[in-house]
Amino acid sequence: MIKAAQGLLFCLLLTVSAPCHADQNCFLVVAGRDATADGSVIIGHNEDNGIDMVFRMHRVQRMVHQPGEVVELAGGGRLAQADTTYSYLIFEMPGKPFSHVLLNEHAVAVVSNSCPSREDRPELTEGGIGPMLRYLVAERASTAHQGVKLVGSLVEYFGYSASGRTLTICDSREAWQVAIVNGKLWCARRVPDDEVSILANSYGIHKVDIRDTVNFLGSRGVIEYAKRRGWYNPLKHRAFDFERAYARPDRVLDPAQRNRQWSGYRNISQMGISPPEEGAPMPFSVKPRQKLKVEDVFAILRDHYEKSPYDIGRANPHGPSEEIGARTICCSSTNHGDVFQLRSYLPVEIGALWWLAYWRPCSSPFLPLYFGVAEVPEQFDFQAAPGVYSQPENALQPEDDKAIRVFRDLTLYVDKDYWKRIPNVQAAWKEFERVSFAIQPVIEQQALSNWKRDRKAVIEALSRYCQGTAAGAMQKARGMIE
Repeated sequence: MIKAAQGLLFCLLLTVSAPCHADQNCFLVVAGRDATADGSVIIGHNEDNGIDMVFRMHRVQRMVHQPGEVVELAGGGRLAQADTTYSYLIFEMPGKPFSHVLLNEHAVAVVSNSCPSREDRPELTEGGIGPMLRYLVAERASTAHQGVKLVGSLVEYFGYSASGRTLTICDSREAWQVAIVNGKLWCARRVPDDEVSILANSYGIHKVDIRDTVNFLGSRGVIEYAKRRGWYNPLKHRAFDFERAYARPDRVLDPAQRNRQWSGYRNISQMGISPPEEGAPMPFSVKPRQKLKVEDVFAILRDHYEKSPYDIGRANPHGPSEEIGARTICCSSTNHGDVFQLRSYLPVEIGALWWLAYWRPCSSPFLPLYFGVAEVPEQFDFQAAPGVYSQPENALQPEDDKAIRVFRDLTLYVDKDYWKRIPNVQAAWKEFERVSFAIQPVIEQQALSNWKRDRKAVIEALSRYCQGTAAGAMQKARGMIE
């Protein structure tokens, strides 16, 4: 009976939810280590591919490769394999290779936002390169800076096969946004250590100074090419603006991405940021009014314009677009939220912590996952049938012993009567997360004190903790549904 009702709720949600355009996926907040309360680099990211998808978490082990091995790219190109590829965790969405989120053994994290470009004459070699970029960063980069340079060299040789994208590449010391244009042009900017950068689905980089190699990297011809194409006129525009030159023009004006970026900034900026005027750019980054904690980033990823000029009142924030106006940060198509807490003063196994919210962050808890777990919690991983990769939207959800199924059912349950049900759900998860934050220093202090003496025992303890936390959250979610 309950399963039949859940199936009906799924059908209803597909009927009323606002569809998500393919190039309006994702939202990002990234804070430098001097902008956070604990000195970590923090990345927050919502992936927006719709609620009819499946996804799983698993680990890829470090591998030593034989001479002569090659990496084959989707477009037909070939690349010499590295001698050794690093271990990494991957949150994988079958059929959506541009959406995978990765964290490697050096605490290098890679997430991305679709940022369509205006390029209509892309130069590609051997079919170009696309989703493989993020895998290569996870496999080969021991620092964020190294990852950025790797992406740049591959884009300049092969050319980027998609319209445009921003890869955010971070480690425990610094964060970079890498704006990639269809073809062989790219530009990267380092997020200042004491600032926070927020991005939706248009390039966030404005000023470019390729001579400043500490804070900028990119194609040397990026300004000249924009001049030749008529996208940048020094007499008219004065200073070069990468976004204005290379973003698809309608995206620069689109409130679906501008308002989300603004709402993220209004929650953290020490200087008031007014709602965006049409076509006015948002800053690349700002100084926060107070140093960010992980829970502050949770709140941003759960944002629906509450207490702002765009407040939707009592409308369902995940309902039809004509009711809610501009798309919200946590929206009808959000299928998971990620927060990376990357700390350089702890061993990577303890200091790289991935907080994961299944489906919409507003109605789900953020679950902790330490990089050092022996195995990914069994609730996070499952075997996907081969057909899922070609038609992921037709995949069956796993059984209710998996987190993806339990929290999807809770999301559907909440959305059926959002304003009646969300207060109790959010109160439960607020207390759940409060306990997680209270336990965290105890867990980490014990792990650190035993690290040199018995690493195997520490890894087993971290694994039990992460799996137990997931099990407890799932049990609580089932209780709320029932």
